[in-house]
Amino acid sequence: MPHLLLYFIALICLSTSANWAKLNSMPAEVLGFWRLLIAASILLIYQKIYKKQKVLQSFESSKWILFSGFFFFLHLWCYKYAAKHTSVSLTMILFATNPIWTALINVYAFKEKITARMLISFSIALAGIFLLTKDQLAIASENSLGDASALISALFYAIYVVTSKKARKHVSNLNFASLQYSVCAICFLGATFYTGEHFIEGYKAVSWISVIGLVALPTLLGHFLFSHCMSTMNLAVMTCGKLIEPVIASFIAFLVFN
Repeated sequence: MPHLLLYFIALICLSTSANWAKLNSMPAEVLGFWRLLIAASILLIYQKIYKKQKVLQSFESSKWILFSGFFFFLHLWCYKYAAKHTSVSLTMILFATNPIWTALINVYAFKEKITARMLISFSIALAGIFLLTKDQLAIASENSLGDASALISALFYAIYVVTSKKARKHVSNLNFASLQYSVCAICFLGATFYTGEHFIEGYKAVSWISVIGLVALPTLLGHFLFSHCMSTMNLAVMTCGKLIEPVIASFIAFLVFN
């Protein structure tokens, strides 16, 4: 029961992500760098001072942490691009295909079975996604790159979830999250140098406020609690529960962006 409560708190916090991203005017790689650098720094300092835990891990766990951090980076980059180049509701709805990718990859990685109840849930979800998007996709064809990016983000998220569960079999959640965020921040740093974007100059106060919001809610409370629940909950069930996110995110977008 406590894990279920933490899981629902994580879902609510994760639902705010697209709205924070839409408020932010930074390029995806700059936003990702600051978001993950701040989050990783907070966890590493807490881990070193208060928990006094070792940061370095075995090769086996480090390998999965590296994979997880890299695919988390790809997911966030595509997700930020989608949030900026199509509507928040469409971003969230298309991203909601991630339970299907997660279930398929999960069957291969952990040999978990796809039950009849899950197949029924997926069928209903796909029908809902089709009905919600068919008119918007036709009307907003100029946003096709943003729409495609949301779908690709869903696939990368599924790989991130499965590799995260592999890593969580060997390390604590605090250790895993701090190292994973560090890997992701380094990837965004490399991407920023490659694109030549400015790290600090030219961004309004609202962009820095949204960075703080992304660190506090979707990252530290959302992804951190979500990865904590991976050790005790079924991945397919967890990703199916994420289908409530478009509802919450769209309601927030209605209030903020009208």
